[in-house]
Order: sequence, then C-alpha cells, then structure tokens
Amino acid sequence: MKTLALVEDFIFQSPAWKLVTVILLVMLFRTGLWYIPNLGASLAIVQNPFINPFENPNAHYLYWSWLGPFVAWLVGAKSKSTFFLLYLAFSVAFTALFIGLVFSRFSDRTARVSLVLFSVLPVSATAYFWVSLDSLTLFLMLIALARPGNFPITFLAGLCLGMQHFEQAFFGAGGLLLALLLSKRQGDTFQCPARSALILLIGIAAGKVALIGIFSYFGVHVNSGRMYYLGEHLSTVLGNFFFHFHQVVWSVLGLGWLVALKFADIGKRSIPFFVALFGLMLLLPFSADQTRVLAVGTFLTIAVYWLLNEDFLKQITNRQVAVIFLLWVLMPWSWVWQGVPKWSVFPYDVAYVLHRTLGWFNVPTDPAIWPF
Repeated sequence: MKTLALVEDFIFQSPAWKLVTVILLVMLFRTGLWYIPNLGASLAIVQNPFINPFENPNAHYLYWSWLGPFVAWLVGAKSKSTFFLLYLAFSVAFTALFIGLVFSRFSDRTARVSLVLFSVLPVSATAYFWVSLDSLTLFLMLIALARPGNFPITFLAGLCLGMQHFEQAFFGAGGLLLALLLSKRQGDTFQCPARSALILLIGIAAGKVALIGIFSYFGVHVNSGRMYYLGEHLSTVLGNFFFHFHQVVWSVLGLGWLVALKFADIGKRSIPFFVALFGLMLLLPFSADQTRVLAVGTFLTIAVYWLLNEDFLKQITNRQVAVIFLLWVLMPWSWVWQGVPKWSVFPYDVAYVLHRTLGWFNVPTDPAIWPF
C-alpha cells in the first residue's frame, strides 16, 4: 500500500522534531486538553494543606493525594487556573522526559519505534485529557525509571509517589517487581533490575508512613480515603465494570493490545509481563475511573518491558510501526469513566476559546463536567 509506505517513510525518514510535532498535534486533536472534574475540590487543600477541608467523608480520598496540593501551596498556585497550569507543567514534563529519555538512550530508529508505541497507549494522553494528580504521578514514575541504577533517586521518587497516590504507585511498583522477579528466574534481565523495583516499592510505603505521620503531627482527621469510598460505592463500581467490561478492558491499552500480541510472540519470556498485566487488571472491577487507574497503574511494567526494552523494540518492523501509527491517527479516542466511554474534548476546547474570545456557544459557569 502506497499510504503505508508514505507513513513509514515519514516516521523513519523525517527529522525527529517533525515527527514529535506531528505526534503531539495528533494527540491534541484526538484527545484534547481538559482537567479532572474534581480539580476544584482539590484546590481547597491548596489553601492550607495541613487541614482536611472536606466534611463529606466520601471526599477524604482527595486529601490522601497530598503532595500535589502541597507543592501548589509552596509555589503559591492557589487559584484554579494556576493549580491547573502547575499540573499541566508536570504533564508536559512527563512527555518531554520520555522523549528525551528514548532519544538519548537508544538509536534514532529504536527511539522512534518507542515514541510511536508510547503515543498509541492511553497513558500518554491521560495526563492531558484529565490534567490532574496523574500528571505528577506519571512524572515521578518516569523519574524512577530514568535512572534505575541510582537507588537514592529511585527511593526519593517512591517516597514522593507514596505521598501523591499510594494505591496506584504501590500496585504499579508491585506488579513491576513481580514481573522482574519472574523474568529473573527465566534468566532475563532488564535495565531496571528487580532491586530497583523493590527500592521503589519500599520508598512508596515510606511515603505513605510519612504522610500518616504528617497528618498525626498536625492533628488532621481523615478516614481511609479510597478504601472508604469503595466501601460506600462498591455495588455501583462493580456494576459499572460488569455491564461495560468489553469497553473497559479495551480502553486499558487501546491499540496497545496489538503491541501485546507482538510481545507474546517471544513465547515463554513474555509470561512474567502478562502475569503482572492481568494481575493488575484485577483492579478494574474496583475502580471508578477504569482507564485512568489502569493506564497509570500499568505504566511502570509497560515502560520496562515495552517502551524501554531495546531488544523488543528492535523486533518490531517499520511496516508494523506504520500500521499501528496509521490506525492510531484514524481511530477515535477510547477512554472509560464509570463504565461509560468518553470522547475527545478537543471540540470543547475550541468552543471554550471561542466563547471566551467571541462570546460564541453556551458554556456553563463551572465547565468542569461539561465535556463529560
């Protein structure tokens, strides 16, 4: 096909800056740019991070994601717009760090393959679709992977993750550690050793303990957070998964499921990865934000076994990369919240800008939930 040949030529022959620019523009069009609907609620923490501002016990889980609001408080990002921009900066830093990492670590061709695979995974755009605590979480996860042999940095990244989103980080690092231990038994090694994953996990646990200590010191009353919320809404959350599980499971990786099939071609050596992946997917029935939670939760394992695995990246042909890239360009954004498929917020971005500049469109006073 001439079209595939043209796409292939563009991916591997065009200047790197042009490929990166096109990918970012396509991502913006496919996904759009918005913020998590509860961003305004988290803003209450920013005003004074040493007081739990939530009377509603179902909102206490927001307070456990303490590090982001604390950083916002430190830098004075106390308005909704500045708080949003702070998290957006972490989203951009996450993307920029990944691009810089693969082009500095790999050959030009291998880096381009990794970049395309990263782009088609929902995790790459989740931090823009919902600019939120995930922006900082993903940035910290990638820092831990950027220098896997530097154990102090790995521990510090884990410490911060434990204070930012303990559950996602703990299960994510636990899945990675399990996979790496199983791979080690098979004689396979990766740039991220099992010891590094263990140190990350210990750091995450230490971050949680540190956060409990901070709350205790300042006399903050807070319930178990996400466990409390899940207990109050368990039947609803389970029902959302049961009645929509086809869409939910697809959305976790999207076109990345094609990459999973390619990875399965390596045979028994792929088993540790799939054990970790399907183990983490057991969290889906208990997650309200299914795509967001699993895209972030599986990122560490996917990054080590796919995106930063030079041996695997070299096995993917140029034509296969072109096919998956073209499918990604043509297919709509796939993302599930509370069991319901969502869509690109890009038209809402355009409408919002036109509303603010020309007075067009009817936009709610608080547009947080408007696109959803």
